[in-house]
Amino acid sequence: MTHTLHRQGSVEQLREDYVVLASGARDVFATHRARLRRKFPGMYAMVKRVLLKLGIVQRLRTTEKREPEQELKGTVALTSREELRSYVKRLKERNTGRSVVVSGLFDEVNSCLKELNICPHTVQLSLGCFGKTELLPSEEVLEMTTMCGHHMVSSRLVEKLVSDAGKGKITREEAAQLMARLCTCGVFNEVRAARTIEVLEADSGNKVIQGVPETS
Repeated sequence: MTHTLHRQGSVEQLREDYVVLASGARDVFATHRARLRRKFPGMYAMVKRVLLKLGIVQRLRTTEKREPEQELKGTVALTSREELRSYVKRLKERNTGRSVVVSGLFDEVNSCLKELNICPHTVQLSLGCFGKTELLPSEEVLEMTTMCGHHMVSSRLVEKLVSDAGKGKITREEAAQLMARLCTCGVFNEVRAARTIEVLEADSGNKVIQGVPETS
């Protein structure tokens, strides 16, 4: 799983941004699904409708007022090392047989796993961006667009929402929520996005919020 490894930002910012993905083995699920379809065609159709209604990937919004470790979801974005440790500890205790992927600063994640006596099966590292990087959006915009693993959050939308927040048209939290709606993978960190917008607002001369056309 590499789509959560491209998040950009300073070390301080990334210390507030961790992603946990938990999923079952595809072959095992496929085998059970085929057996269920053959033996209980009516039940299979009902289960499929329920799964589609609930959503295959369940996300835990970090803005909701509840402890992240209390609800173990398939995909979750966490905002501190303490939350990460607590969440992974609960996953380990549940021992559901799921494959778990953790993304974040290597030193922070590795030390957390050592404390829990977990040895990672595989370690993947992001080497950054290469090529004509001058064609990319500004670093500040990339800090938010790269929080969606499939890059579904437009850089122009980020610029517009940051501008609107700076003019008081919407709150920082509302701007972050609008960005998160487009993230189909459910790993967009709304808390971090709101804090990043606050930093951009403090820098009134930042190019991110300059030259954005006024709209009604």
